[in-house]
Order: sequence, then structure tokens, then C-alpha cells
Amino acid sequence: MPKKKVQEQPQEIDVSRIRLPKREEEEMFAVVDMKVGGPHLKVICDDGKERLARIPGRFRRRMWIRVGDVILVKLWEWEKDKCDVLYKYSPVEVEKLKKEGYLKNLEPYLGMIF
Repeated sequence: MPKKKVQEQPQEIDVSRIRLPKREEEEMFAVVDMKVGGPHLKVICDDGKERLARIPGRFRRRMWIRVGDVILVKLWEWEKDKCDVLYKYSPVEVEKLKKEGYLKNLEPYLGMIF
């Protein structure tokens, strides 16, 4: 009979270890607004614009994204109204980013009930 695993308490995360957007590479925070179908999502970005995001093939089966998740996106060079998903933040990371003030522009969209 296998041993029962003891649940670990959530550990404190250091903000310096959280992946932050590189503004010079046109990366920004976004909140998932709607799943459009297949690998596509409608997201509300940090600058207030609504964009169509695409989950790249390397993440499709590894990264499960739901409505309301905070993600990191990179804008396309040739179409600024589309972007790619780079990273999905865990709930603990989102709370830490809120406390540090990184998600000020997305505050109205974080508490939405879908």
C-alpha cells in the first residue's frame, strides 16, 4: 500500500523570482476574457486593449488556461492586435504581483465573475 503524501504548505514566493514582462520585447500582462476556440483566446492586456491570443504548440498540452487567469503575452511584430502566450501565473504569484503593484491596470478585470 503506497504511503500518503503530506500536503505541503504554500511557500512564500520572492518577487524577484517571478517572470516579469520585458517591455523592450513588447511583453505585457493580460487577463483571459474568453476562450474563442482551439488554441485561441480573447485577452485584455495591460494597456487596456482587447487582443486575440494564441497558445503556441509547445504549450498546448502542458499549460491549461481558463477564463480569468493572468498570463504573460508577447505582441506580434506584424499585427499589434494579436499576441502569443508565454507564461501562466499561479494564484500565489498573482497575489504577490498585486501586492507589489504590477497589476494596477488589470485590477478591474481580476475580480470579474464569468
